[in-house]
Amino acid sequence: MKKFLFVSVLMMAMFITGCGIQPLTGDALTRLDDSPILFMDDFNKQTGGWQTYADRLSYAGYTQDGFRLWIDMPHFLVWSVPGLNFKDTHVYTLAQKVAGPDDNLFGLICRYQNKQNYYAFVISSDGYYAIYRRQAGVLNLLGLSQMGFSEVIQRSGQANEILAVCQGDQLALLVNDTKLLQVTDDTFDRGDVGLIAGNMSKPGVDVLFKYFIVVKP
Repeated sequence: MKKFLFVSVLMMAMFITGCGIQPLTGDALTRLDDSPILFMDDFNKQTGGWQTYADRLSYAGYTQDGFRLWIDMPHFLVWSVPGLNFKDTHVYTLAQKVAGPDDNLFGLICRYQNKQNYYAFVISSDGYYAIYRRQAGVLNLLGLSQMGFSEVIQRSGQANEILAVCQGDQLALLVNDTKLLQVTDDTFDRGDVGLIAGNMSKPGVDVLFKYFIVVKP
């Protein structure tokens, strides 16, 4: 069972940021109906504004199939944001683990203020999920005492569609068209959006994000 160690042990994080917009190609918007699209990127070209980063312990950058976040340290996070500023958003991605332990975290960010303040909507490759608020550098679970578990989440290296809802003081996490968690929090009312991944006790998680879409509710 996932324990609530995320707050106490993940006190360090890599900060990766960028800016820009890349048009989305392909039929990835079929379920968005007529919602206004605020930002979208299928990572098909390396011009979407996501700043790349690489060293011997972490990586964020474009690959042939999407955008990759890799971390070879336990209890560590990396993330990337495109340098935007939104109030109310629905943020979509399709993500899968391509290597590393199933005991991991990956998902979406909204209302990002800086590396010390944001909301994170995450799942793991062994079926757990959570919404975190990072405030003044401290991570806290919202709405749960420990990470929840759901059979809806595809395991191991299978892809999951993740949706983060940030609308007013309502925050929700949906995975594969199923709402897993909804909470109320008004700490942050606007900010950037982005991608995030991290390790728990074992290093080496490698996550591929296939696309990234932000729509207005």
